[in-house]
Amino acid sequence: IEAAAKAKVWAIGVDSDQYKQKALAAYKDYILTSALKDVGGAVYAQAKSVHDGKPLTGTQTFDLKVDGVGLADSNPKMAEIAGLTDAVAKAKEGITAGTIKVKTE
Repeated sequence: IEAAAKAKVWAIGVDSDQYKQKALAAYKDYILTSALKDVGGAVYAQAKSVHDGKPLTGTQTFDLKVDGVGLADSNPKMAEIAGLTDAVAKAKEGITAGTIKVKTE
């Protein structure tokens, strides 16, 4: 992100909304979005399953269909890029419907 900011090009964060992170505030004008993972939601689902007496076992998938991953939209400049919001929504729809295949390995 720092290198992208120095080069004055967009960066895309990962795992959490890096646009909102205080440690990256100096570079936030260059963080277009972040690929999000809802780790908290996954941990909650596991803890709840144990509490309910039906522990989740094996591999669990937290994908777009269950909002386990996503794309941050906190940078207002993202909404200013013509067609971007619609393109992201269309891609999400295609991925969740299975008409767009995402390579997972």
